[in-house]
Amino acid sequence: MTTKTPAESSREARAHYLYGVVREDGGWEPDLAGLGGAPVRTVREGGLAALVSDVAGPRVVPTREHLLMHQRVTEAVVREHTLVPVAFGTVLPSEERVRELLRVARAPLTRALSELEGRVELGLKVYCHGDALMRRLEQEQPGLARGPSEPEEDHEARLEAALRDCTTKDLDGLRAGLRPLAEATHEAPPLGERMMWNAAWLVDRTRVAAFEARVQSLVARLDAYTFRFTGPWPAYSFVDVRLDVETASAAP
Repeated sequence: MTTKTPAESSREARAHYLYGVVREDGGWEPDLAGLGGAPVRTVREGGLAALVSDVAGPRVVPTREHLLMHQRVTEAVVREHTLVPVAFGTVLPSEERVRELLRVARAPLTRALSELEGRVELGLKVYCHGDALMRRLEQEQPGLARGPSEPEEDHEARLEAALRDCTTKDLDGLRAGLRPLAEATHEAPPLGERMMWNAAWLVDRTRVAAFEARVQSLVARLDAYTFRFTGPWPAYSFVDVRLDVETASAAP
């Protein structure tokens, strides 16, 4: 029977902030600072390793500093390891509860790691400059001009329909051009009036440069839009693992 030192027992009893889960990889330990400057370490169980750091209590305030630190840790890990990321604010009351969580969720976590192996998430947001696009359409399609007897409301309706058709065609072209270089895509609802498209792509690490080059090639033809290309990120948009943290956090 192994006797734990007081320091080990104290550490196990502290609340543990969870960043994500990787495969157990020999004796690898991250050389990273987590929330509040606490070192990030691994808790290993059943071939999996949870990335955690000690926190003072069961809740972490979602300040900008904390959110950025969570992001920095996961980004650093995903550069070298396949990671199942965990949502910000996930806290377990002890190391044993972390181990319990890994045991309970071992099958879906292992499956997710296999699905994400060697892949990262890239993001592409598209914003439309409606006035610029409308001017282009009016130049390209003289028939969009308002007729002498056409009611203004009817003319505006025709312009809006033409604008919708154009943006749909442009976005379909982006999808078709990028799809061959991605393993999967996830489209979230656009945010704000100007955003037309909010997409995430699951891309093999070996194809990231090619994917970025394809994005640059495609968007160069679309001067009435603004694009925000981000990543590589941990694959948050492609993880479908329900971690029963409440059960694992319950008192024995």
